[in-house]
Amino acid sequence: MQLHQITVEYVAPEDRLLLHLVAQSGERTSLWITRRLLLALYGPLHQAVSRAHVAAEWGAVPLPEGAADLLAESARAQALREADFATPPQAAPSAQVLPDGAVPVVGEVTLTVAVGAEAAGQLTIRWRTTDGRDVELNVPAAAATALQTLLLQGAERGGWGLAPAENETARTQEASGPRFMN
Repeated sequence: MQLHQITVEYVAPEDRLLLHLVAQSGERTSLWITRRLLLALYGPLHQAVSRAHVAAEWGAVPLPEGAADLLAESARAQALREADFATPPQAAPSAQVLPDGAVPVVGEVTLTVAVGAEAAGQLTIRWRTTDGRDVELNVPAAAATALQTLLLQGAERGGWGLAPAENETARTQEASGPRFMN
């Protein structure tokens, strides 16, 4: 699924984040993200997004660790400046749900960063639900930065105590706009 739009909302009665994904093809999927999963996911997601930004700029060229970190932070800040947090989401998602109408809960996430010439900087996120279904997203580094920001904002709204990853830009930490990205 090539990502087009992301919406993240904190749902207090469930104490979960509801993630709505809209693909460029128009396919819609909704997933529940639990606090426990997000706390475990956030650090590795930050690292994967940083690697995706570096891969997008430099491919497989080895860089000194400090240079790679600076490049990733610069690219992350640029991605947030260019992200569209102002356009409202499309009409309420008629998302892919289970036959009984329930939204699936994510139980496991796999992150892969492509470094080959064709897909350099592409982050693949495979969400495995507790019922065994897989939802795979192919996300450019800039969109992955927006997703990371929206997840952090949702966690803050829920009071989950998720601290921004080390070296995260002030713009990411202070982003207070709407909870969606086009």
